[in-house]
Amino acid sequence: MTAARIMVVEDERIVALHLRQQLLKLGYDVPAPIASGEVALEQVEHMRPDLVLMDIHVEGKLDGIETAALMGGKHRKPVIYLTAYAETATLDRAKATEPYGYLLKPFSERELHATIEMALARCQADKLQRDGEAALRQAQKMEAIGQLAGGVAHDFNNLLGVIIGNLDRITERELPDVELNEMVDDALRAAVRGASLTRQLLAYSRRQALDPRVLSLGRVVSDLTALLRRTLGETIQIRTQLPANLWAARLDLNQFENAVLNLAVNARDAMPGGGTLSIDLHNVEIADGDGDLAAGNYVLVTVADTGTGMTKDVADRAFEPFFTTKPVDAGTGLGLSMVYGFVKQSDGHVLIETAPGRGTTVKLYFPAVKEAAADTTGAAPPVTLPRAEPGETVLIVEDDAALRKLTGALLASLGYAAIETADGPAALQKLEEAARVDLLLTDIVLPRGMSGPDLARAAQDRRPGLRTLYMSGYAKATAMHGATLDEGAQLLMKPFRKADLARRVRLLLDGDGPA
Repeated sequence: MTAARIMVVEDERIVALHLRQQLLKLGYDVPAPIASGEVALEQVEHMRPDLVLMDIHVEGKLDGIETAALMGGKHRKPVIYLTAYAETATLDRAKATEPYGYLLKPFSERELHATIEMALARCQADKLQRDGEAALRQAQKMEAIGQLAGGVAHDFNNLLGVIIGNLDRITERELPDVELNEMVDDALRAAVRGASLTRQLLAYSRRQALDPRVLSLGRVVSDLTALLRRTLGETIQIRTQLPANLWAARLDLNQFENAVLNLAVNARDAMPGGGTLSIDLHNVEIADGDGDLAAGNYVLVTVADTGTGMTKDVADRAFEPFFTTKPVDAGTGLGLSMVYGFVKQSDGHVLIETAPGRGTTVKLYFPAVKEAAADTTGAAPPVTLPRAEPGETVLIVEDDAALRKLTGALLASLGYAAIETADGPAALQKLEEAARVDLLLTDIVLPRGMSGPDLARAAQDRRPGLRTLYMSGYAKATAMHGATLDEGAQLLMKPFRKADLARRVRLLLDGDGPA
C-alpha cells in the first residue's frame, strides 16, 4: 500500500524539521517543509499531497487559513491546522474552510498520528461518496438518454412506417388516381410530422434556428384567441388580460405561438369536464436577480387552468422530453419540453405552479426590449408560388446526392436553371465556367475542407454581389464544424417544402435580403 503523502506548511524551521521526522517515522511520505502560503499554493499541484498540515501563522502575505481556503476551492486538498492559538475569532475563520482537523501546539506524536489517520479515513469516505454521486448522475443521464432515444425511435418508426408503406404501394403503379393522391398526402403529412418532431427535439436542447423579431405579445395572443377557441372547444372558457402598455419582446413569432398553443392544449386535457383557461400578460421588473432570472425588465406570460393539477413528482418531470401522463398515442411528451427549450433559448425563464385539484399555472418570463414591435398581421401568402425570371441560375452545393437532385428538380420546376455540385472546390470550378449565376444555395457543412461560409466568401470574391442562401438541418452546425456565418446571413432549415424554397430564393433575388 502506498504511503500517504503529507505536505507540511510551517515557518519555524526547527519545528518543521522535527514534525517531518515524526511523520517519516510514522510511515508517511513527506516532502521538504514549506514556509509560506504563496509557495504552498505554487507547489501543491506538483506535490499532489493527500493531506496538508498547515500552521495558521506562516510567512508571506497569506496566513494559513487564507492559504487553506484557496487550496480547498481550487485543488480540493484536505487540511489539518496546527496552531498555538485557540481564540474564538481564529477558530471561526478556520471553521469556515471546513478543515479535517485542528491540533493545538504542543501536541503529542500520538495525537498527531490519530488526527492524521482520522482525516485520511474521512478523505477516503468523502471520495467514495463523490464517486458514488457521480456514478448515480451518470446512470440518471444514461437513463434519460435511453428514454429520449426510445421515444424518438417509437415516433420516427411510426412516421417512417407510414411513408415507406405508402411509397411501396405507389410503386405498384396500378392504383386509381384518387387512392394514389390519398397515399401521397398521407406520406407527406407523416414527413411533415417527422420534421416537426425534429424541431421539437432541437427546441428542447436549445439548438433550433430561431427567427427573432420585436413583437407585441398582447397583439400576438389576441390574434391567437380565435384559433384557441376552435382548438379547445366550447367547454373551455378563455379569459385574457392584455394591458395596452405592455413592453415589447424579441422572440420567434412561430415558436411563441406554438408554445402558447402547447400550453393551451395541455390545459384542455387537464380539464376534461370543462373549465377556464386564463392567459395574462404583465410587465415585470426584477430588481434582484437570482441564478435563473437576472435583474431586469421582463414580459410575463401566465397561462393558467382550473384543471386537475399535478403532483410534485409529475411537476418535477414535466419538462423532460417524452415524459407524459397521457395514454399511449394521446401525446408525445414533447410539448412542455419544447416550451422549456424555446424559453431558455430566448434568454427567458419558465416556472410551474401546480397542486392536485388546484389547477396549473405556467409562467414564461421574456426579456423586454425598448424597440418598436413589428407588424405580425402581414398579408395573406400568395396562392401561386413565385417563379424565376428569364435566365436566372442557382448554383446548388449539397453533398447528399438525393437531396441535391431533389433541390435541383424543385428549382427547375420553378423555372430556374440549376447547377448542382457536391463540395466547395467543385462549386468554385462551376462558378468559373458558368456564364451566369444569380444565387449560391449551399449547405453549411461540406466535405473536402471547405465549409459553406468559406465557399460563399470565396465565391463573392470571384463574383461580387452574388447572393447566398444557406441550408442546414441543425442550427448549431456552424459552431460544431468551425464555420462562421456572416452577420445577416440567410438560412433555410431542412427539411423544407417547395413553397419555402420558392419564397426564400425569390426574396433574396429581388433584393429584399442581405447579399
